[in-house]
Order: sequence, then C-alpha cells, then structure tokens
Amino acid sequence: MGLNMNANFNKPVYDRVIGVDVASEKLDLHDSQGKLTGEIPNTVAAVDRKLAEKIQGDAKVLVICEATGGYEHVVVEAMHQAGIDVCVANPRQVRDFAKGHGLLEKTDTIDAAIICKFGRDVTVPLTTPRSPEQRALQAVVRRRQQVLDLLSAEKNRHDTIRDPYAKELIEQTISHLKNQLKSLDERLKQMLAERAKVDSQVEILQSVPGVGVVVCSTLLSELPELGKLNRSQIAKLVGVAPMANQTGKSDRPRVTQGGRRQVRSALYMAALVAARHNPLIRVFYQRLISRGKAKKVALVASMRKLLTILNNMVRNRERWRLASVGPAKMKEATMAPSLN
Repeated sequence: MGLNMNANFNKPVYDRVIGVDVASEKLDLHDSQGKLTGEIPNTVAAVDRKLAEKIQGDAKVLVICEATGGYEHVVVEAMHQAGIDVCVANPRQVRDFAKGHGLLEKTDTIDAAIICKFGRDVTVPLTTPRSPEQRALQAVVRRRQQVLDLLSAEKNRHDTIRDPYAKELIEQTISHLKNQLKSLDERLKQMLAERAKVDSQVEILQSVPGVGVVVCSTLLSELPELGKLNRSQIAKLVGVAPMANQTGKSDRPRVTQGGRRQVRSALYMAALVAARHNPLIRVFYQRLISRGKAKKVALVASMRKLLTILNNMVRNRERWRLASVGPAKMKEATMAPSLN
C-alpha cells in the first residue's frame, strides 16, 4: 500500500491547539493562543475545572497529548465528556517530529510546546469517544489488569522474603487480590450479558474460538474503532502491523511498534488459544512454523490475522461459522504472507 501524500489536504482546521505533556501527577500545558500555561494536577477534579471548563464551548479546539501507558486517560475522558476533540499521539512520532525541526532539548514545558506544534502541523487521528457503557466496562477491564500487575508483584516479593511475619502479610494480600480478581471476572460476565441484550457485537466477538470474556471486554472497551477501519489501519492502531524498513540495498526485518498495549495483550492471549482451537488460525500458525518462522513471529502474525477477522465480522455483523470460512479461506490461511 502506497503512502498517501495528500493526507494533509483533509486535515481539520483548528483555531486553537492545546498541547499537554502528561506525567503521573501533573500536566504541563501549552496553548497556541497563550491563554492556558503552566501545570495542573493530573486529577479528575483539576482537569475538569482548570482545563475542560475553560475551553468548553470554544469553536475548533484540539487537545493533544502523548500515549503514556495510562496516565493520559484522565485528560482523554474529560475532553470526551466536554465534547472537545482530543488526540493521543504516538510519542515516537512526536519525538521524531521534534528532531526534524531541530528541537533537541527536552523538558516538560518544552515537550508541551512541541506536542502543541505537532498538533498544529500534522494530520492527527482523533481518539474515538466512548459511550457510558464502554467507559464502565473499560474501568473494570483496567482494574482487572491493575490487580493482575499487583498479584505478579506480590508473588515476586513472596519468593524473595525470608521473614515469616512479612511472608504471611504478603500471602494475605495475595489472597485478597485473588478474591478481587474473581469478583472482577464475574462483573465482566454480568456486564457482557447485559450488553449482549442490546448489542450484537458481544455475541459476534464471543463466537470466535479464542475470544473469551476478558478479550471480548477489552476489545469492546479499548478498541471502539473495531469494524470502522480497514485491515491496515486497525493493525497499525493496535500495534501488530510490521513496518517496512528499507533503504538502498538494505531490507531490514520488519517489526511491529507502538499501538495499544492492553489490546495487544488481550490479542496475544486470544492468539495463543486460537493457535490450538481455532481451525483457521491454527492452520495459519502451523504453516508459518513449518516455513521456519520463529514462534513469536508466527504468533504476532496470528494476532494480526485474528484482528483482521474480528474487524471484518464486526463490520459485516456476521458471527463466526467454520462453514462460512469455506475452502478458499482455509487455503488462504495456508498461503502465509512473507514476513521478513
């Protein structure tokens, strides 16, 4: 697929762009009109009062920040609630943009200004707003991941502690977290069951072998663009598209980069299951292995193929049926693409 050199002709025109450098505890602001400057706390109350309320109602305003692994969620949700356009940019693209303009210094204040300039000069994709149901599901999905991270950390600590009293306290915490994880899983099942009554997308996703409650919940809450983009766009958005890296006679291995970590993690687990139990993905995966591809490469390719299938199913409102895959698709699965 060729690069679209005319992309900037379709760029929305914003009268005002606000760059936000996101940290865990604070936000640095740079306003193209100079009305908002300095820093504010990265809390719901502060963002609502000191950012969203001050720009709500202004015409053609864009708020842009970088993906930071989750710290940007407060800004994004506040902007969506206020009806303000917001973009979560790829940090690597912003840094490359800065280097291309000779802006090599790096502080929080400078970063906010660079992000603002990036939003003014570059065509950026807006972050899709989520419905109240999606936000509620997202909160449970993210809390589940937090509990998993805490469990992993506590288990690691347990293995390095000799003191019986400290070890017992850690065991109590692990037990509490396991109970909370069980409660969260039950909550996800209930939420999906309720949503399935009004949204066929739940049944469509769960009809695919390898897509269970957690994967389905993650896709619904963290990837609202599913079914609305083409196969290349959705793969790049998630971060499972191999990027070409050619120059002169050199053709370096293609690697995936960027994307949405939580969606990738969910797809990874789904692909592991699908490589065993989903006939189409299993044939595709085994074909790559037989061609000498590393298991990791084959699994990432399977993630991308599974994502493409899910994207098409949601777009066409079709459930998974092996009969509907047909011989042509099974043959296509055996004809794995070239992966450098």
